[in-house]
Amino acid sequence: MSTVSTRLIQVEKTRTAVRLRLCRPDHYNALDGATLHSLHAFLTHRQENLPLILEGDADFFSVGADIAELARFDARQAAAYSRQGHLVLQALESWPGVTIAFVNGYALGVGLELMLGCDVIAGGHGTRIGMPGLAWALVPCMGGLRRLACRVSEAFSADLFLSGDMLDAERSWEVGLIDKLVHHDLEITALAAEMADFSPQAVSAIRDLRLERHGIIDARVGSSMFARPFVNGECQRRLRQLLTS
Repeated sequence: MSTVSTRLIQVEKTRTAVRLRLCRPDHYNALDGATLHSLHAFLTHRQENLPLILEGDADFFSVGADIAELARFDARQAAAYSRQGHLVLQALESWPGVTIAFVNGYALGVGLELMLGCDVIAGGHGTRIGMPGLAWALVPCMGGLRRLACRVSEAFSADLFLSGDMLDAERSWEVGLIDKLVHHDLEITALAAEMADFSPQAVSAIRDLRLERHGIIDARVGSSMFARPFVNGECQRRLRQLLTS
């Protein structure tokens, strides 16, 4: 096994899988701009013909964006953050092997959007999935609503966004948001091992069927939509209130 660690991500390569772990446990693996850059750099420069397991450290997948960072953004910076997120999702959806999101804990906001870029989503005890950002004028910034609507009904997708509710693993599995219920790490390892010899061409062909459902996701439109509440400071004001509450 080989391991590569940075301040923000950790990569472990074994004979049957590559494990990519978010490593900001003190921030509940929030996806700040630097983490998105690290993810993109790894996904574009170290692709392997092996399954990729995407997970979070310390019993969290990711609670979403880094609120303290977003509160300092202007509209231009918000749009750039969104564009970087789109690049990460595009790179994730170009990985040659099967991609597996192991949702060990909370997957909220952009954490949920990152999860949705994987071929297979697995969750277990402690899983909580949702999009609570509307209360703070935050809208999905990485094509999440489109990807979400391909896994669940459009009506359920809209309700999840508008309500801000969080779903546990069982409810997520019932509605089709996650594919597998797991109880411990060994099940994820075994799942990846079963897929280790899959042909990259076959994986790409099957993935294309999924991607065809939501069509091309325009990063320019998405970044403009995400940046809109930042123009007059509404989003920043709400986020600062959240940080001081």
